[in-house]
Amino acid sequence: MDAAMLSKRALMLGLTGLGLSALMAGPAAQAARAPEATPIRFSQWTDEDPPYLFYPADKLEIQVPGAPELSRTTQVGQDGRITLPLVGQVMAAYKSVPDLQTEITELYRPYLRHPEVTVFPGDTGNTRVLVGGEVRNPGWVEMPGDFDALSAALAAGGFTNAAKSQQVLILRRGLDGTIMQRLIDLRSPLNGKASVAVALRRHDIVFVPKTRIAKAGVWVEQNINNIIPAGIMNWLLYSQN
Repeated sequence: MDAAMLSKRALMLGLTGLGLSALMAGPAAQAARAPEATPIRFSQWTDEDPPYLFYPADKLEIQVPGAPELSRTTQVGQDGRITLPLVGQVMAAYKSVPDLQTEITELYRPYLRHPEVTVFPGDTGNTRVLVGGEVRNPGWVEMPGDFDALSAALAAGGFTNAAKSQQVLILRRGLDGTIMQRLIDLRSPLNGKASVAVALRRHDIVFVPKTRIAKAGVWVEQNINNIIPAGIMNWLLYSQN
């Protein structure tokens, strides 16, 4: 087995635990094992910059001045959680600094007379997006600074012959934790025509469909469970759990 095959196998094994393997396998495999329907409400798309959110593999520092033995530097696990003394596991992924700080403060309230907790972001873990559907190498793609959807699709090996690149779907968590969706045309810039470039953010999902989408909202509502497995919906909705 050569290095490329080993690398692909390792990636698939790693993503299976997150429920992502169905997305990487492409539409045919997803149709064969489509998950149960998940009711989804999409919010209006906005390009407003969100607050800093923690993601898996991010490091953070937690300071507890009144009980310095509880202070520590930790890392968000792949399941989105951190482990703290006394209180155990705490969901940190997709939470802002103030939200996580408030939650940890309340968790320590039964143990400390005057709990005071400060959270500081540390080193950023993975700066990447997920590209699925009709691309040659679906999966996570690292973002080297500014990155748009076309760059992500090309980094994933480019489009397959079946790709409908004029209607590519972008999914993103909104400021309120709901999921935003937007359709963009990636065929025009490949043909030298003007097109709106959409800058991607950490952990956006770019999906290249196999069939043309007539109406974005209706199509997504009807097909969301065919293109995104249940595990990914949990991943998108972490902070609502």
